[in-house]
Amino acid sequence: MGKLKHKRLYILPAILILAVAFMFVYHWQSSRRAQLYRLPRRSQPLAPQGVAEQLMLQGKFSSDIPAEQRQIVAAELQASEPAGLNRSVETAAQPEPGEQHIAITQPIGTTVEDTQPTFTWDANVDGWSYRVRVVDQSTHLAVITSPVVDEAMWRISTPLPRGHNYVWSVDAIPVGIRTTATTVTSQPARFAVLSDEGEQVIQNAKAHNASHLLLGSLYTHYEMWRDAVLEYRQMVDEVPDSPEAIKLLRNAEVRASSKISADSAP
Repeated sequence: MGKLKHKRLYILPAILILAVAFMFVYHWQSSRRAQLYRLPRRSQPLAPQGVAEQLMLQGKFSSDIPAEQRQIVAAELQASEPAGLNRSVETAAQPEPGEQHIAITQPIGTTVEDTQPTFTWDANVDGWSYRVRVVDQSTHLAVITSPVVDEAMWRISTPLPRGHNYVWSVDAIPVGIRTTATTVTSQPARFAVLSDEGEQVIQNAKAHNASHLLLGSLYTHYEMWRDAVLEYRQMVDEVPDSPEAIKLLRNAEVRASSKISADSAP
């Protein structure tokens, strides 16, 4: 009996030592894993197109880019943040409950490349039909009037002359038995059709597989705001760690939003 008690005196300390050792190893491994998780992740190597974008973002141009286009890109890279970046864009006054309302969506305050653009709008006028009117901004003469359509969109059937500025609006027309209802007209909005020169420059750049930075800069130069945003988003996808690319995208998004807000015709 005495020998058994004597053995227990040795066994208990040994168990305690093993338990302490186990806890020490467990905490050391946990701490090691936490340190590994905190290590900065290595950036993925850029694809060839991304390398080209990065070089242009640093102001290093290939010899095949014309001098005039280099100047356009350089001006875009050096441009400061557009006014209103830290200011929320004012929203249009909301219609009163039950008030019939038409809000033009596209194109508005921008230049379009297509000479036969598609016009879109939002309307809470159910069961009515619509008619689109396009006016030359310089001459104030009607350019084209759409047939009566039932959907809130219409693609122009006759190509518009390039290099002109236009104003368009939408009428909501009562149909059926509601003959006493009055026509609802949207606020007019401005847009332009890209000039022949601009179209040639854009198409030439696309034919030579221009970078997203070059195309985005050209779109900004010709005030094609939405196209610039889309191009810069693709650029950021290729060089996500570039602060210059992120800045260009932010500026383009602000321009697009502010033009939609400010360039609606009074």
